[in-house]
Amino acid sequence: METIYIKRQTGRSGQTQYVVPAMGIRTREGVRLIPHPYGTETTSYDDLEQAVSHIHRAGFAAEFDGKHYPPSGRAIVSAPRPMPTRSQGTPISVTIQNALPLLHQQLKDAQPGVVASAAFALGEIKDETALPGLIHAFSNDDPTVRKHAAEALAKIGKPAANAIQMALKDKSWVVRHTALTAIYELIHIELEQIPALLPDVVPLLKDDTWLVRSQAATVIGEATRVFNNLLEKE
Repeated sequence: METIYIKRQTGRSGQTQYVVPAMGIRTREGVRLIPHPYGTETTSYDDLEQAVSHIHRAGFAAEFDGKHYPPSGRAIVSAPRPMPTRSQGTPISVTIQNALPLLHQQLKDAQPGVVASAAFALGEIKDETALPGLIHAFSNDDPTVRKHAAEALAKIGKPAANAIQMALKDKSWVVRHTALTAIYELIHIELEQIPALLPDVVPLLKDDTWLVRSQAATVIGEATRVFNNLLEKE
């Protein structure tokens, strides 16, 4: 199980901070720091719970002051291979050109922890070229992989809409269910995309699999709630 070790330090203002190693990926919006055991940079959090949560979302276990925090419901048995570093050990930011080939390759890895971490990173980058690999991850046996893939498509947003629509009609109920999860996440990220997707959600209320029917109802209910809240504010 790959573990990220959290260190506690006192900031300049005297406030306690929780520091973890991170991988810096440069995007058009700036550098995004993602917790990574081989990270050449660091990122800090104001409280331990937030640090542990972000480490889990990146696909790793956490450890602080001798206490181990495994991801809920599963154990990570492997982790992405190290990102390139300078021989002098000087922190660097990995450019998209350097990071993408490795992350795309990791989407095909046999270890769920590797795939989940790659999907998370690709979502943070909002990499449109990862759409086929992320859709393929929808059928992964590991639920955390599917969750990260769904969240990644939601973060990619509009360019992922067609891929999500296709996944809603997939012959596998697992893929249909995960596509619905992506739409649920999209409601809270790019609400304007939802009206175009809802017509494809409605038929799934009569899906052969009750889990798909339940998730479809949840998506429609959440979309209705959010739209009603917006109308009340106008």
